[in-house]
Amino acid sequence: MEIYVVKQGDTIDRIAEEYQVPASEIAFVNQITYPYPLVIGQALLVPVQDNLPQDKRQVTVNGYAYPYINSKVLQTTLPYLTTLSVFSYGFTETGELLPPSQDDTRMIDAALQSGTEPVLTLTPLGPDGMFNNNLISALVNSDSAQDNLIRNLFEMLRVKNFRGVDVDFEYIKAEDRDLFTSFVARLTREMNVYGYMVSVALAPKTSSGQKGLLYEGKDYGGLGAAANSCLLMTYEWGYKYNHALCR
Repeated sequence: MEIYVVKQGDTIDRIAEEYQVPASEIAFVNQITYPYPLVIGQALLVPVQDNLPQDKRQVTVNGYAYPYINSKVLQTTLPYLTTLSVFSYGFTETGELLPPSQDDTRMIDAALQSGTEPVLTLTPLGPDGMFNNNLISALVNSDSAQDNLIRNLFEMLRVKNFRGVDVDFEYIKAEDRDLFTSFVARLTREMNVYGYMVSVALAPKTSSGQKGLLYEGKDYGGLGAAANSCLLMTYEWGYKYNHALCR
C-alpha cells in the first residue's frame, strides 16, 4: 500500500495509470463514490502491486474516530492505520478525566487486534461541546491540576491499553502560549518514561505571524520540540462539509 497526495488536475484514472492498478481498487480502498471527486492535498491509499519498486518513504497514518463509528467502517479502515485516535476524552478544571459518553472498548480492542495503536485524544471541550479556552487556562496555570490530569491519564492508558495521548487543544489564548508548550513538554517527558507517545494537533499556518485564535496560542517550533510528533488539522484541504474539487 502506498500513499499518494492529490495534485491539481489529478483524477482517479490518471493515478491508477501511474501506479498500474485498477481505478476501481483505489476508489474502493478510499471509499470514494462515483463520480470520484478528489481534493487537492488529499492523501489516497494506493494498493500497489508487490512487484513494483519499493523506493518510496514509509509513512505513519492516523485516523480520528468517535466511539459510535460503524463497525464495518472501522474494520475496513484499521488495516491501513498506524494509529487510531479515539475522540475524545475531556477534563475538568481540577484535572479530572472525562471519558466519552459512549464506551470505546470495542474500538480499542479492534485496533489492537489489527496491529493498530489506539491513542487517547485529549480535548478541552466544555458542557456545550465546544472548545473552551478558559478550561485550557485553568489547566496550564495550575500545577496541581496538571498533576491530577497526568495521574488520571496514566491510569486510563493502563486500564484501556492505549498506546499514547494526542493533545487536541484549539482556541488557546495568546497569553497561555508558553504555558501550553510547557504543559505538552511535561506531559511528553512523563509519558515517555513509561513508553507512551504524545502528539499535538496543530492548525496549518501560512506564516509565522499569522493572526487568529487557532494560531496565536501555539508556539509551533516549541511544540514540535516538546511532543513526539505533530498532526496538522488540514480540514480546509478536505472536509465532508466543505469539499473542493481538483481542477
